[in-house]
Amino acid sequence: MAQNVSGRHRAPGRFNAIAELKTIAKESAQPAVKGAAIVAASGGLVASFAGTANAADGSSSAVAAPAAVGPAVGTLKAGNALSAIGFAAPTLKQSAAKPVVIEDISVKTARAEKAAADEAAAAKAAADRQAASQRASRSISAARVALNVAPAPTASGIVGIAQSFFGVPYVYGGSSPSGFDCSGFTSYVYRQAGISIPRTASAQQSAATPVSNPSPGDLVFFGSPAYHVGIYVSPGRMIDAQRPGTTVGNHSIWTTPSGYGRF
Repeated sequence: MAQNVSGRHRAPGRFNAIAELKTIAKESAQPAVKGAAIVAASGGLVASFAGTANAADGSSSAVAAPAAVGPAVGTLKAGNALSAIGFAAPTLKQSAAKPVVIEDISVKTARAEKAAADEAAAAKAAADRQAASQRASRSISAARVALNVAPAPTASGIVGIAQSFFGVPYVYGGSSPSGFDCSGFTSYVYRQAGISIPRTASAQQSAATPVSNPSPGDLVFFGSPAYHVGIYVSPGRMIDAQRPGTTVGNHSIWTTPSGYGRF
């Protein structure tokens, strides 16, 4: 009598690929579990299962298992999955931080400091030149004072004013265009030019700066102390009020002067 042995059938229900993998891993060995986890963690597993399922009623049909999608390779989830089953988590590549470039800042700072130093040096040089110029001017002025040399008077001014009084008669003690004596004439002419000088010939000689090379407009003195004075015009010529009975005019220097003076 034949004995019917019933075959192993899958319990009725929907096929699940992930559950099937877990079941196989438990029934086989621990390495299989790790292998399954490796596949799940490192491959982004997409498993598709197709097979023949025998139903209790003996009918057959093709059943497609749903796709199982694992974590993407190289992600943090994949690393954590490997670490959970005893594998070292892969080192994730991270973008290197871009170094801060400070060379440009240093160069700009150095350039600014150099420009400031150059500007300060230029300002100091200008100040030194100005100070040197002022010292030179003071030295020249001091030399002139030491040599008792005064600037030449405005020749055209003094001589021109003196010429405007040609023909005025000599008057002893006179100091106006109605009549002049020698020192009254020179003091009046200088006063018209804005220069105040003493009234008498001897006082004018004492107050004037002696010069050896007279210029037009300087004073010509005779005697020491001076007894006569005139206005120098050119070598051998002067404008003066000479003596009673004469008039102001351009006359010859008739004798050697005792000196020349400048105001």
